Amino acid sequence: MKTIRKILYKILGLKQYLRIVSKLYLKYIDNGFGKEKYHEIHYLRTIIKSGFVCVDIGANLGYYSYFLAKFSGNEGKVYAVEPVPIFAQIWKKNLKKYISKRLVLYPYALGESEKIVEMGMPRVNGVVHHGMTKVIDNQETEFEKTFSVEMKNPDLLFEQIEKIDFIKIDVEGYESMVLENMQKTIKKHKPLIQSELSGVENRNKCISILQNLGYSAFVLQNGELIPADKNLIENHNNDFYFKFDN
Repeated sequence: MKTIRKILYKILGLKQYLRIVSKLYLKYIDNGFGKEKYHEIHYLRTIIKSGFVCVDIGANLGYYSYFLAKFSGNEGKVYAVEPVPIFAQIWKKNLKKYISKRLVLYPYALGESEKIVEMGMPRVNGVVHHGMTKVIDNQETEFEKTFSVEMKNPDLLFEQIEKIDFIKIDVEGYESMVLENMQKTIKKHKPLIQSELSGVENRNKCISILQNLGYSAFVLQNGELIPADKNLIENHNNDFYFKFDN
């Protein structure tokens, strides 16, 4: 598979490669395939209800936004956040069937303050990993392409939104930075939160922030959300879910 991806990338170039890969993935999931490997994205059908207002932070090529828009229906709304220009262009194409007043795309990275930051798309063993594009904090990673993007504070960016039911966050280890600066929004709306939490320090910070806001951590196992005990918190390799304790 890696060899095929390398060949396709070399022949097609970055933009066309990403368009084809993302379109194939969306069709694959939309037709009900990959339920075991991609169980979290399939689980959206269970947790996203008609009329939900959803926020997709780290929207990338629209993998989550597409299904958030689909399952929230005509009465729902999706606010997507994607700072990388080429990803944002493909996001718009992939969600063309849902483009309307109920879709909003913010072209920013999220953090403490307004500034320009550098983001990099990593290349690992010769393969471009667009889903791992992140804010550059060191030069240890080999990047295929870098981007200068604008950063915004999430509490300020989202302060005019009247309702938020669900938030998905996937920003490659910067989740704690986003959550630290999004506490007013979370306190106001108390949404269900789904987040990748890579890195021990980042994970512990995120869980601490959300626990202090009245949330409990869960993980998805066998199609159900179960409470995350200490062992799961330390060793779980997939996304975490956070529910407000009513």
